[in-house]
Amino acid sequence: MPPRRSHKKSRNGCDQCKKRRVKCDEADPCLNCTRRSLSCSYLQRIVTPRPEPAKKHPERLVACTPAPGTSLAEISAQTEAALDVFQRSLADTAYFVREWNGQDPELMHHYCISTCITLSDQEDVQHAWRTEVPKIAYSYEFLMHGILSLSALHLSYVKPEKHSHYLTSSTFHMALGLQTFRIILRKPTKENCFALFAFSSIIVAWICAVPTDSKDAQPLSSVIEMFNLCRGIITLLEFFPLIQKSPLGPLMGQDWSEKEHLPLRLFHGLDGQIDRLRSQLTVEVLSEEETSILEHAIDELKKTCQRIEPAHLPSACGLVYVWPLSVRAGFVGLIEQRQPFALVLLAYYCAQLYVFRSFWLIEKRAESLLSEVLAVIPPGYADLLDWPRRFCSHGPGITAFGQPRRE
Repeated sequence: MPPRRSHKKSRNGCDQCKKRRVKCDEADPCLNCTRRSLSCSYLQRIVTPRPEPAKKHPERLVACTPAPGTSLAEISAQTEAALDVFQRSLADTAYFVREWNGQDPELMHHYCISTCITLSDQEDVQHAWRTEVPKIAYSYEFLMHGILSLSALHLSYVKPEKHSHYLTSSTFHMALGLQTFRIILRKPTKENCFALFAFSSIIVAWICAVPTDSKDAQPLSSVIEMFNLCRGIITLLEFFPLIQKSPLGPLMGQDWSEKEHLPLRLFHGLDGQIDRLRSQLTVEVLSEEETSILEHAIDELKKTCQRIEPAHLPSACGLVYVWPLSVRAGFVGLIEQRQPFALVLLAYYCAQLYVFRSFWLIEKRAESLLSEVLAVIPPGYADLLDWPRRFCSHGPGITAFGQPRRE
């Protein structure tokens, strides 16, 4: 007789599972309710918000600190809302009829021999992705789903003849991992913060890499989703010093603050355009708060471009996420409202995406996003987009390690 399988007790299950007295996976919605097409609720469970950390964090984490005027409580609420939208979009294409199948060893094998080394050419970063992240995933199933999701997405890129097959598998694993991730993210601890940080990083890479060239794709909605989910990493701010000292430390990047006064050569001509944008902003009819948000976004756009200037290694690809992390939450709201000046700045951000276009994670993201911005922006702002339009047609790029340029 086979030994009885051990299982974890469900103490925070949904109302429906508690009523039926069955084990709940505590996802939102849970698997039992999803299979039975029931409305899943957690009205009896109260989540106590965490207090904001008061201590100051190291200077090298400056790129990941929240913008002035934004509290961690606000960021947590915005992240929860963004994750809810993200999960609902995945639920439309992923049907949870299983958790694992015979294809999963193939995905894990591909991740270990290929996907993990496409994310950086630095040995310590590669080691973290190849060895440390999977080790953590042995204890956190949601992170294992994240690894397999990223691997399947990479396979959909390198094996175009099976693109649809692997993309479906990638979406499926991301949806499953996200269910549990959302629950655990509400109560991060010193024990689970490493798994949460790794999965957050995978989400951001996944959102950026999902194809946007299909007829149903919406690059602008996708980049809004990326901005919101990028900022979700900040909810782990109090654990950053702990993560930085751990084997995952190399994934946190470096402090580029000393590079912020370099002249812009890679982004040739941007200095003059920044001055033009600041001048134009003074004549825009905006509220004081909107003006402050946009001024801050312009300043951070220039700083992040200056940080990219000395970059020549693929490890710097992560720099494309710094501006989304740096802008205030209100800026994302302006993009959602299709505020013209915010869209102009988003078009300038396309230049950052364009220089890293050799990476499979980014590739054609700049062109698709810029095309949609050009399609929705009012005619009176078109001349402000001349520079990003020219740059994204003929600008320089940074060659990615092990990734041939495909143009």
